[in-house]
Amino acid sequence: MWMMVKMRDVAREAGVSEAAVSFAINGTGSLSEETRQSILSVVKRLNYKPNSTARKLATKKTNTIGLIIPKPGQEFVDFVGMDIISGIGKVASDRGYNILLAWEDEMGSSKVLELVENGSVGGLTFFLPLNDQKTFQHLNDMNFPYVLMSRAPSGLPCNWVDVDNVDASYQATLLLIKAGHRRIAFIGPGPTDLLVSSDRHTGYRQALLNYNIPYDESIVFLGLGNIESGRLATEGFMALSEPPTALITGSSMPAMGVIEKIKELGLEVPKDLVIITFDNSYISENYGITAIDIPTHEIAQQSANLLFKKIPITHRTEPENIVIKHKLVVRNTFTPLE
Repeated sequence: MWMMVKMRDVAREAGVSEAAVSFAINGTGSLSEETRQSILSVVKRLNYKPNSTARKLATKKTNTIGLIIPKPGQEFVDFVGMDIISGIGKVASDRGYNILLAWEDEMGSSKVLELVENGSVGGLTFFLPLNDQKTFQHLNDMNFPYVLMSRAPSGLPCNWVDVDNVDASYQATLLLIKAGHRRIAFIGPGPTDLLVSSDRHTGYRQALLNYNIPYDESIVFLGLGNIESGRLATEGFMALSEPPTALITGSSMPAMGVIEKIKELGLEVPKDLVIITFDNSYISENYGITAIDIPTHEIAQQSANLLFKKIPITHRTEPENIVIKHKLVVRNTFTPLE
């Protein structure tokens, strides 16, 4: 029985992505000539006939960029998500572009590449990306413009804009160490497969290691980065025979949970527990929490500007990395150990 050959059949046979097949057929992207010819030989051998409508979509210029973010409903995402959308949206609007918003949890590598292959977007930005080397490597192979609002996965060359989360966490931990604290707890900002979670945890561990302070898993909580995770972690920490005297939270949502639980336990901040959090938000201001200020709006705008710089370029270029400065805002929750 005769079956119509589809693009995915060509991609499977050639050992490339569907987007790469599209680029080879349409003469777009930045595939090497060797790769292009290899794909075209498979196209010819399988007698593949591109769908004319899909081909028009793939070759037309679009005035839409994609913003891929974690699925809403997660407190750590909802809290800063609008700031990111606003920052990207302002730059896009000024340039006459629209934004296509997609949830990373529901996309997966094939869905992201489908946006590229069908011409839905002319570039992509990723906020709080997962450590998904496969997707980013595919985009690199196609020379498709994208920017991460996070440092790149290890060893992967790509454009990104962010603060140095490892250094920020290191400096926060160092501040506590120099203030006399050695029992320093840590609550992660979100799921462990997020690059930002990994980086902030890494900075914390490096500071402990450099000052010969043992890493103690009993005072580390790598949860979902929400209020409840702060409450649960604090309840466990303070029940220990040797509870922490200081704590770093990877985002301000769990910090709020920490303060609530400390009060419920009849304890006081900073007398019984010193707190430093990431994100200098209204929560940090209202609760008087010492915070590492992460300028998310600036990160979003710089990411969009970098993306629009890359969109017109059709040849492979060196990736650009922009490090935004963070700062520490000291408030009522910090004090040296007595």
